Amino acid sequence: MVVKLPKIHKVIVSVIVLLFVSINVYLFSDQAEIQDIKIKTKLGTYKIKAEIAETFRQKKFGLMGRRRLEVGQGMLFPYRNPVTPAFWMKNMLIPLDLVFIGEDLVIKHIEEKVPPCLADEECILYRSPVPVQYVLEVPGGYTYLFKINEGDVMQFAE
Repeated sequence: MVVKLPKIHKVIVSVIVLLFVSINVYLFSDQAEIQDIKIKTKLGTYKIKAEIAETFRQKKFGLMGRRRLEVGQGMLFPYRNPVTPAFWMKNMLIPLDLVFIGEDLVIKHIEEKVPPCLADEECILYRSPVPVQYVLEVPGGYTYLFKINEGDVMQFAE
């Protein structure tokens, strides 16, 4: 026996399904947008192609599982308002520098060469001592190599 739904019910069911699919695509999409950013220091300006971690899933997994990250690449974690996010290196395969950046785009804190944390270890949490609007992950040693320091400025390339 086939049950026929009134036309309005079909429309409502279609809208609910579309809404459900849209929310899931937004929350769990793995396709990160790439944004060119620059770090301006006393010695020069350095370009970084940063994947933007906007969705819950992108922020949760970040660069986990990556076997390498080239110089000039990174991942930027933007926040709507200044926060004090905690980062750990669970299941990471490479060391990273964590660059904590304020809403004024000034670097507030840097954690250099943060080592991976194996799955069976207790992982250390890394935080900025002050609220920030962005966290930039770059290859371990990048900030040392290019003399990037607290007080330097991030810029969004046009």
